[in-house]
Amino acid sequence: MALWRNIGGLTTIGAGQPQYWEYSYPPDGRDVGVAIGAPNILEEAIDIELVAVEQGVVARQSSDGGGPAIHYTVRIQNLTGFDISYNLNIGDWQ
Repeated sequence: MALWRNIGGLTTIGAGQPQYWEYSYPPDGRDVGVAIGAPNILEEAIDIELVAVEQGVVARQSSDGGGPAIHYTVRIQNLTGFDISYNLNIGDWQ
């Protein structure tokens, strides 16, 4: 299993709001099998709850016109009553 931390730019998610992420592996959407995206909380606070739901896979046309490029998706939901800063942790089983 491979794990990458602090993926993507710092973003803020509003209280009770969802955010959608899409990520892929080079070159051009390589299929790595199972890939999981999870929130990487960057604030030192208590009672923070961000959850990752709706993990998915999307096949898109590759940029070179070849076979499909695989993109992974995840929805992060803020279950707290305040805004939180975070980015992603991503793990896969290559």
